[in-house]
Amino acid sequence: MELVFEKNDKVQVYCDDREENTDAVDQLKRLGVIVKSVRLDVGDFVLSDRACVERKTAADFESSVIDGRLFTQAQELKENFASPIIVIVGFDFERLHENAIRGALIALAVDYKIPAFFFHDEEDLAEFLLVLGKREQLLKPKEMKIQFSKKGSSVEQQQRLIVESLPMIGPKSALALLEHFGSVEKIVLASDKELQAVKGIGKQRAKQIRAVLSLPFK
Repeated sequence: MELVFEKNDKVQVYCDDREENTDAVDQLKRLGVIVKSVRLDVGDFVLSDRACVERKTAADFESSVIDGRLFTQAQELKENFASPIIVIVGFDFERLHENAIRGALIALAVDYKIPAFFFHDEEDLAEFLLVLGKREQLLKPKEMKIQFSKKGSSVEQQQRLIVESLPMIGPKSALALLEHFGSVEKIVLASDKELQAVKGIGKQRAKQIRAVLSLPFK
């Protein structure tokens, strides 16, 4: 699946279609957020190429701890997003002892590096998503494309991630390089002039890429 965030002066949120009728989504729309409802493979709200939010009620959080689903979801979130977040709406835990809840939250933070946030209600959650969306999208306006799968990163995703790690290379430039050269190996072996043949790769950018790829490690 590919999600596209176009350049815009409004926050855009991809929402799992199973969350479409929640109060949180209604409040997001009232706040002027562009909500795009799709069937997401991972998470409930996607706000950037790195930020994904998994929403749970207190009762659902307890159920997911009991059946082990929570940690399967945590692993999927980590495999697909750099900065996933789990949000819990409500504080009415009835099935698990408070120490079990604490243990699950600690496991998320320590083992998976995923923070968990609590909210009193859906409207409060919507305000949080709006602020997160502003931070991810409006403070650094750009077109973003996200591809992810519940089975983890595909070879194509891994190739794009490798190329995106090069200096001054974002998702758009990485895709242009891969489409032009056909493989990561050919990009690594390309000369300055060959790199500059790719749209958006100027002399300075090509020089920095070659420096990172060719200079000896000190």
